[in-house]
Amino acid sequence: MVSVLDPDEVLAPGSVTNAAPDTAGGEPGPRSRFGNLTWLFSAAFAMGGLKVGLARLGDNSFFVHLTTGNWILDHGSVPHHDVYSYTAAGRPFLAQSWLAEALYSFLDRSALGGFGIRLMMGIVAAGIGAATFRLTLRLCRDRIRAAGITLVAFAVIAAMYSARPLGFGLLGLVGVLWIVEVPESRIGQRLSISLPIVMWLWGNVHGSMALGFGYIALHLIGRAADGALPRRGTREIQIVRAAAVSLVTLCVNPYGPSLVLFPVELLRKGSALKDVVEWMSPSFHTTAGISFAAWLIVALSVLTLGKRPLRRDIIVAVPFLIMALWALRNLGVATLVMVPIVARSAAKDTEPSDDPTRAIGRLIGCGIVALALLFAAQASAEASYDARSFSRDAYRYVAKNYGEGRRLFTTDANAGWMLAAHFPKQRVFMDDRYDMFPQAVIDDYTSVSRLRSGWQRILTHYRIEVIIWPTASPLSEALLLDTSQWKRAYRDKGWTVFVPAHPSS
Repeated sequence: MVSVLDPDEVLAPGSVTNAAPDTAGGEPGPRSRFGNLTWLFSAAFAMGGLKVGLARLGDNSFFVHLTTGNWILDHGSVPHHDVYSYTAAGRPFLAQSWLAEALYSFLDRSALGGFGIRLMMGIVAAGIGAATFRLTLRLCRDRIRAAGITLVAFAVIAAMYSARPLGFGLLGLVGVLWIVEVPESRIGQRLSISLPIVMWLWGNVHGSMALGFGYIALHLIGRAADGALPRRGTREIQIVRAAAVSLVTLCVNPYGPSLVLFPVELLRKGSALKDVVEWMSPSFHTTAGISFAAWLIVALSVLTLGKRPLRRDIIVAVPFLIMALWALRNLGVATLVMVPIVARSAAKDTEPSDDPTRAIGRLIGCGIVALALLFAAQASAEASYDARSFSRDAYRYVAKNYGEGRRLFTTDANAGWMLAAHFPKQRVFMDDRYDMFPQAVIDDYTSVSRLRSGWQRILTHYRIEVIIWPTASPLSEALLLDTSQWKRAYRDKGWTVFVPAHPSS
């Protein structure tokens, strides 16, 4: 069927300048044509995004999304209850990214297979890169400055980017930024239509659409602080109406209003999310943290030396900056929201001139296109799924010697791959859907994985028959010492299999 199931595969505020908040500058230079510098810069950022998005598929959360997409296509409907675990079977489950998940599965089952998913994510990343550059250029009116701002900002996106549905959410955010920040753009002029469409698509591929509504609310509050109240006939009242229509339209989905309220329900499970890496504060010793620190340095430098930001810009930027410092998953969103603010502060008063050397531009353009095709060709020639970090060989041993379908205990990350490769024959104790699992199951999983008091009793309580756990871990060492209860059945460099020392008949 799908390749991943094969265990043998490696798997302005409506303004352009601060001086004129209710007017907008035109498109920089003549309309882009092949060989135009604006086109070349856009193509270069698109190519960079394509390269980032073509990465092999090895993210554990992506595997859960792919499994859900397979379930949707197999059953012709979205899931409403958990079917993946034996600890929370039948518990209400809302697949917030159902549209993206169905698309994953559709592409995986097509002739393109996993490469189709990679190509799609590459196109999404390319769109983010090119659209962000064009937005920055539109507001700062200088190609070099726009390229510099976009390059540092996109480094944050690239460090966070994966095949997860959040990529679609970031593209949706860029669309909303264009609508709100550039009112004279085509989608900005038609915000009563474009905003509901963008928000509906965003809301059905990822729950981060709530941040889009939050951004719009902060924008309106900021505009009011600058004296632009949402009165009749103003753009602000048009945004209010379009946002209200977007909220109503978003309720038209397989889950109804529950999908809209999902982000609120998720925040209520703060205690369950505290141990999830993406919900922790970013570490500035990682690539993502270092990239974000570089972005903050650039942003603060520009805001200090450039045009003074409006009250609206401060009101919008500060909450998103706080969210980024609160949770790793918000770094990309916060960076994109700050891009127009930084671009306006760095704005020049004149339009950029067109490139006079069209022949050289065409040559460079051909080179960019050739590189993009080369990247795609290289990606299509390699295995799309990367399961090297998961327990592929260990599980193969279990399936051969003990059979599939055992009450198995493994890491929440490894469980994601296991579902994509072996569901429905194999169910898991817990995967990374922390929003769905009961707090008691989450606490029990954490207690065992961290060797908290009573962890042996928890394994007995759930009648665990097989444990597949990383070899170099405290739990594996503890199980090796607990010879009265467990014995090692298999070991490789990455994973160890434990089974009861005295299995019940």
